Amino acid sequence: MTDMTHSATSLKGTSRAFERPRYFPRQLITPDDMNLAQDYVRNRMRRHNRLLHGWGVVCGAIVQPGKDPWTVVIAPGFVLGPYGDEISIDQPVTFDVRLRCKPVPESGGCPPSADPWCNEVADPAPTEGQTLFVAVRYAEFPARPVRSSGCGCGGDECEYSRWRDGYEICVLDECPPSHIRDDGQGEGGSRSNKPPVCECPTDPWVVLARVTAGRDGSLTVETCACRRHVVSHAGEWWACQEAQDG
Repeated sequence: MTDMTHSATSLKGTSRAFERPRYFPRQLITPDDMNLAQDYVRNRMRRHNRLLHGWGVVCGAIVQPGKDPWTVVIAPGFVLGPYGDEISIDQPVTFDVRLRCKPVPESGGCPPSADPWCNEVADPAPTEGQTLFVAVRYAEFPARPVRSSGCGCGGDECEYSRWRDGYEICVLDECPPSHIRDDGQGEGGSRSNKPPVCECPTDPWVVLARVTAGRDGSLTVETCACRRHVVSHAGEWWACQEAQDG
């Protein structure tokens, strides 16, 4: 077995959280091995997003009052979650704040089945002047069920063969501390001369807007209140120009 050569003064270290399969001939590969290979890549991507790019709203995801009472409409957009997950809102979403939460799979998938007696049960309506915060977090949903017990008698057991990316929209009662700057100047990160610290996220939410309840279900939306943006260079570019001889 070969090993990487190190100098006499080097130190070796490993990270148990980032372990990937090492395949070899005649190896018995199990579903755990295949899933571990995917988890390794996804966890590294999350760490890259979280520590290098940060987290927050990248673009879009603007919240506006809906046509019906107690509803808001969230425009398509792209968000990076606190744990480094990518949240793609690919179509407008209408959300009733009385429901408190709404799971939304991407690309028209089906959310997890709910108890039919408890589905779409709305909480008491917010009181006039009450403030709520519309937030989103990453979620994944099982999809594409297939038979898993063969073709024998009673072989009707199914397993989901895919995981579909999605998200969950909820309302929070308070603005999370992670959305408030240290200098008290609103949302977003503050600049400092101190060395950066690799902090662990405390919650999965990215706030999109603050809403205030009015009479008869009217909602006042404040987009920039408790909304955290992440810097994106996607819109920066320049035109190529031929070099001119001096």
